Amino acid sequence: MRNRKVTFVEIVSDPELKVREAEVSKAVNELYPGCGPVKLYRTGDGQVGFELRVAITAGDKKRLDQLYSAVMKVLGQKRGRPAGVKTIQTKLRLPEPVYEDLKKAADESHQSMSNIVAECLVARLRAPRRKRAAVS
Repeated sequence: MRNRKVTFVEIVSDPELKVREAEVSKAVNELYPGCGPVKLYRTGDGQVGFELRVAITAGDKKRLDQLYSAVMKVLGQKRGRPAGVKTIQTKLRLPEPVYEDLKKAADESHQSMSNIVAECLVARLRAPRRKRAAVS
């Protein structure tokens, strides 16, 4: 038996996408006549997704890509990494116990180790600095 990967996605309310469902359904029905309505949603991290019922044969990736492109064209979205703060790859030399703690925290929070490090650094570096009392 094959192990399957399960990913849970938090869906958030987005009235703007709800309004555009009819427009997207029309575009998709031009490619796949009679496929029915398209349901749009936004995930908790801001990505846009859609749900529809359509039969696609195995190996027909080209039509699937056309379908995806049609939906995203109507929505004005682009494929690839979402817009945001540009990331820069860095190398850290951490003591092994710190690395193990970081890895454990990332696993427990279902985030990458990079995200955990970034959150900690932002909290540390942007915290108001305390003034030191003058010693006499």
